[in-house]
Amino acid sequence: MALPKIPFFRKYSIFFKAVIVGGILGLLYGIVTDTSSIYDHLGFLPAIVIGIAIGFIVIVFENGIKLNQYPFLLVMLLKAVVYGISIFILLILFMTGFTELSGKHIYKEGLIMYAHNRLAGDFFFSLGASVFLILFLEVSSLLSSRFFYNYFTGRYHRPVQEERIFMFVDVKSSTTIAEELGDIQYSQLLQDLFNDFTDGILASHAEIYQYAGDEIILTWKTAQGLKARRCLYCFYLLKEIIHAKKEYYLQTYNLVPKFKAGMHMGTAVTAWVGKIKKEIVYHGDLLNTTARIQSTCNELEHDFVISEAIKQNLHDDPDITYNLKGEILLRGKAQPLKLFTVDFNLEESKNAAEN
Repeated sequence: MALPKIPFFRKYSIFFKAVIVGGILGLLYGIVTDTSSIYDHLGFLPAIVIGIAIGFIVIVFENGIKLNQYPFLLVMLLKAVVYGISIFILLILFMTGFTELSGKHIYKEGLIMYAHNRLAGDFFFSLGASVFLILFLEVSSLLSSRFFYNYFTGRYHRPVQEERIFMFVDVKSSTTIAEELGDIQYSQLLQDLFNDFTDGILASHAEIYQYAGDEIILTWKTAQGLKARRCLYCFYLLKEIIHAKKEYYLQTYNLVPKFKAGMHMGTAVTAWVGKIKKEIVYHGDLLNTTARIQSTCNELEHDFVISEAIKQNLHDDPDITYNLKGEILLRGKAQPLKLFTVDFNLEESKNAAEN
């Protein structure tokens, strides 16, 4: 069975956003300042290309250099210097090339005319555009594309019933670890852990519903989660990702974090709530039941427990073993539920295929 992989667009979505937003900003600036009259047959191409190039500068700097440990004012000053120098060099190089392509002037004359007539305006607009792009990407990462889509289409402005899958993933022995590491270092551990989960979440098409302390709640629309058993393989991918980084965790925290998960499916009510802070929330017994299922992991001595509802909707897979643990009465429930533990046999299958 092939493991889920991150779709190309989702893997590089931040680059696509930078290209689109940078290109649009460049085009708008080109229209306002009428760059087509300067470069004739090149039209607004110079403005668009420069906008896209600025987008790439922002992406490279924001993702390649981590400055979270420094004071905000120092970070902003450093960014202003780096972006200012980069944009200045970029404008000179591109305008020299576009002047040559237009055929109106030799590059020296064109550069002098550009420096005299447009350089200052283009520079400050480009610097402002880079700031706008940084803010756009930050807001986009905070709210996700799903938030924007649902907000502008009006979906969930009235409560809607949906078939959904939920998975509650919780750090094991979190209280003990927090006492050993202290609050600050434990918080850093959770930051690293949830950041490292990203590829597994993207590959399995999961949506992050909430971070709740040392717990992350993932959800899928039922059809999306059941397809190719993405919801199950999500847990496997998360474990493999952390296993691959165990040396980092051992060196940094002197431990490798372990986690457990419970999964259930059913009907939830989805709705927008709040005025000061808008948020999409899910209501219903589905979430409470999933949380109770996750809480049985310690009792059943297993990291991954699912409900009968999940098991019944999945075809048999030689790489996955389900073990029925009986009918268990969950806290707060009137009727017991059949629960299954899940084990993955991918390593055995891989070794057999190699032999």
